Amino acid sequence: MKRNSLEHIFRESETHYKRLLEHLTDYVYTVSVKKNGNVETYHGPGCKAVTGYESEDYFANPELWHQMVYVEDRERVIEISRKALAGEKVPPLEHRILHRDGGLRWVRNTIVLENDSDGHLKAYHGLIKDISLEKEADRRARLKEKQLIQADKMVALGTLSAGVAHEINNPNNFILLNTQLLKDIWKDANPILEEYYQREGEFLLAGIPYSQANQDFLDLTGGIVEGATRINKIVKNLKTFSRKDPGSLSALIDMNDVVESAIPLVDNLLKKSTNHFRLSKSKNLPKVRGNKQQLEQVLINLIINACHALTDPEQMIHVSTNYEAEHESVLIKVVDMGRGILAKNLNHIFDPFFTTKRDLEGTGLGLSISYQIVKDHGGNIYCESEPDVGTSFTVRLPIVKK
Repeated sequence: MKRNSLEHIFRESETHYKRLLEHLTDYVYTVSVKKNGNVETYHGPGCKAVTGYESEDYFANPELWHQMVYVEDRERVIEISRKALAGEKVPPLEHRILHRDGGLRWVRNTIVLENDSDGHLKAYHGLIKDISLEKEADRRARLKEKQLIQADKMVALGTLSAGVAHEINNPNNFILLNTQLLKDIWKDANPILEEYYQREGEFLLAGIPYSQANQDFLDLTGGIVEGATRINKIVKNLKTFSRKDPGSLSALIDMNDVVESAIPLVDNLLKKSTNHFRLSKSKNLPKVRGNKQQLEQVLINLIINACHALTDPEQMIHVSTNYEAEHESVLIKVVDMGRGILAKNLNHIFDPFFTTKRDLEGTGLGLSISYQIVKDHGGNIYCESEPDVGTSFTVRLPIVKK
């Protein structure tokens, strides 16, 4: 074979070899122990594909490997190296490194010891494998598992809520019926009692002077009826909210109706959280197309967040609906004067499981779920916040055009 042909084949082979090295996800390095106790490290040419650095970079700076290890993992990596140099067998170690391009990578570092004929450590060899994709796949799998667990909890909670609502509704109906009966009895008995009062003077009914009872009885029974009616309304909304959601996004919805249905479900939390709750509903709102239960869930999540953000009952929460003609949209705003959100957290508030309320048993799913629901409805959700001033969430939903 001619010399030129051999040189051409050699150059092609070298080019293929270099291209292969550039795409490897692992490489070998060697740490040699000299007789004087010094250590010399050699990183194979495949190191560039994994770390971005050349073998020459590591030779020029013997500390480069430890310097590029992520600071939180550095102590563990140094400890493994120390044990290997002491002749101890060490298990594979997974840790992070900072790539030359500034990105963070996960690697698996597997070390094999090499001893001389006297049994003394001569060197150890390491295999560095890029496992970033494996770690990302594992993270997504764990995230999906958590989401499934939480979804299962929500289904169970919905079933439980429907059962509780049913159990509350039965005795509450007795209260309503019997209170009406008491009012009718009092209406029939009152003329007789009044005649007796005029003739004999003051007397007691259940320890209360008749003159006072006569004035207060209708107010007392009216209060019972009002309270029981309110319970009925809350139970009705709770049963509607917990009913299995068919997932259809085709219904025509008045967002004022959504607000009216959602607020009674969080009324108790609102009363505990603030003395200044305001509700402003714009009249004659255009309809939006979607799913009422899902939009109720969004509003409930936002109001609960607002309540948790308050540090003083004198701080205000304001819920409002408006029509935005410029964007042909309906706006729903939930504004609180609470602790606010740090700027560094604002970009993450819609991320699944991100929460600053671990002490309140926050799951970090409320805003993530709300964000997805709003997106499914073709809308957008925005947040503006300033620490110690307050937070404003705005939901914008497109109207149904005639």
